[in-house]
Amino acid sequence: MSPAPLPFLWIADERQRLSRFVAGRVRDHGLCEDVVQETLARLVAYVRDHKVDNIAALARRIALNLISDHFRAERLRPTEAIEDTLACDNPLPEQVLMHKQRLEAFTEALKDMPPLRREVLIRRRLHGETCSDIARSLNLSVDAVEKHITRGLRQLHETLARAEKKRKRYDA
Repeated sequence: MSPAPLPFLWIADERQRLSRFVAGRVRDHGLCEDVVQETLARLVAYVRDHKVDNIAALARRIALNLISDHFRAERLRPTEAIEDTLACDNPLPEQVLMHKQRLEAFTEALKDMPPLRREVLIRRRLHGETCSDIARSLNLSVDAVEKHITRGLRQLHETLARAEKKRKRYDA
């Protein structure tokens, strides 16, 4: 004669008690749920074939064994150190796209400038020529060169600000 199966209500009540018991020994909620589930599965399987006098004590013993098996396995599992060489120095795709958009806006702003202003700005900012050298080679006064640089930079900043505003509106 085989033992009677566990009543469903007993399992529901025991699950709550067992959850509290396991939660007192394990901080990880996911692990707690796993231990409770496995404990009840093993308990039901064992009770099908064996007569048990104290089912709650057996459930706690199974749970304790599962907990110690888990922590023993964690201790024996080799830990791998995270290597610094795994980090990639390349920019993120979003950053690449943002820089590409800024470069396009910058190029458009340069195209929209009057030719003399563009020439002065490129010579000063890209080639690093002094204002007096630029003035001498283009037959301009130093003040005129400085005004071209100031106006060119203002135009670039305004164009980039509009492009950034447009990009933010698009992202939203």
